[in-house]
Amino acid sequence: MAAGSGKSEIGVIDFLKYTDIPNFIGVMTRRTTPQLTGPGGLLSKCKRIFSQAYSPDEYTWRAKDGKFVFHKSGAEIYLKHFENDQADVNWQGAEANLYLADEGTQFTQHMIQYIMSRMRNPSCPDVAPHLKITCNPSADHFLRKWVEPYLHEDGTPDRTKDGMVRYFSFQDGDFIWADTKEELTANYGIAEEHALSFTYISANVYDNPIIQKINPKYVASLMGLKGVERSRLLDGNWYARESASGYFKRDWCQSQSLLNLDIVSYCRAWDIAGSLPSDSLPNPDWTAGVLIGKTKDERYVIMDCVRFRARFGEVMQKIIETAKQDPDGTQIILPQEPGQAGKAAGMMMIKDLIGEGFYARMRPSNKSKVIRFQPFAAAAQAGLVDYLEGPWNDTFFDELEGFDGSRKVKDDQVDASADAFITLAQRIQIPNFLTGLKSADSILTTNNPFAR
Repeated sequence: MAAGSGKSEIGVIDFLKYTDIPNFIGVMTRRTTPQLTGPGGLLSKCKRIFSQAYSPDEYTWRAKDGKFVFHKSGAEIYLKHFENDQADVNWQGAEANLYLADEGTQFTQHMIQYIMSRMRNPSCPDVAPHLKITCNPSADHFLRKWVEPYLHEDGTPDRTKDGMVRYFSFQDGDFIWADTKEELTANYGIAEEHALSFTYISANVYDNPIIQKINPKYVASLMGLKGVERSRLLDGNWYARESASGYFKRDWCQSQSLLNLDIVSYCRAWDIAGSLPSDSLPNPDWTAGVLIGKTKDERYVIMDCVRFRARFGEVMQKIIETAKQDPDGTQIILPQEPGQAGKAAGMMMIKDLIGEGFYARMRPSNKSKVIRFQPFAAAAQAGLVDYLEGPWNDTFFDELEGFDGSRKVKDDQVDASADAFITLAQRIQIPNFLTGLKSADSILTTNNPFAR
């Protein structure tokens, strides 16, 4: 959707389909309470819209409880904020038939998934639990992947696909998609009765004749926007992004066929985490392993990315399983965390890999993430990096494009890519026993054209 389309009003009006059904429960949510109750917020929209459908004695707003109560049916509609990932504790035990996440691109993936886990209300079986999300386009938000099948190649909505139903489920904590239930079963082994459905409906200010009539200056203000903001808010473009943002662009890399490549060396580098999602840590880091190949003519090919969440005890097992599937002779790089404990843990993992017959070593991770990533990004921008097509592509490139060096974004695949690339870019491999002669960085980057 785009700005001025009336999406929030439509979201509120939709609840009126169910307010005469006994025991119906609905929930409208924003990130903060002021967004719910402030000027122009959902509360004021609810009061205005509900007053047109019911007389004052037929419903009540109970501010203390944050809910509307419809007297005849007993239906309830709550207004509830969801500030951040850690606030999911305030949603434990919640149950409702219908949720509305207004301005959905302000929510994280964990928050949306947690709301979905609350879609239940056994007291009102007449209304199937469902979630509706309103939002403006955002190229770097996870919802973009949900709506991509409904877009033209330029990122604007394809109106002929509005209302098309797709199906999804979850695997390893992430979403998996298919066009049919049968495809979801065939590709991922998901039982058809466990498939969830999704659809997307686009809209912009031109679909809202009321605002065009009562506030034509608002339309003019959208038309007066420039560049990315006009494309997003007026045209509904999900691919619009500030050209200067981030360090990496997917367009710099070209898809290749493995048959056309003469690869002479391989490296899979890992960025390691060891936590599962929990109430105290709802969105932990991933363990990510990126496999890059180097061709005879010194080009680089991103061949595969493995990403999972597991406890430390399971991480090593998954790394070994992946190594057994990689090409013979693949170098394995593990991060050497600062301090003696990090070094000792790394050496134990190296020992396990060598014991399995693999060539593995550690690489220090004491430089800033941006500095580590710059050589790989520079090579990609220079047209030296290609990739093989695979189901990992979108998640991988989304993370690389969204990386800005801050702690607000995930960078597990970023770090693994940087280490795999710099390992292959080194033209001189120095045995480990020589690294004590001078600093490790000065030796390991000898004759590396991308080192700074």
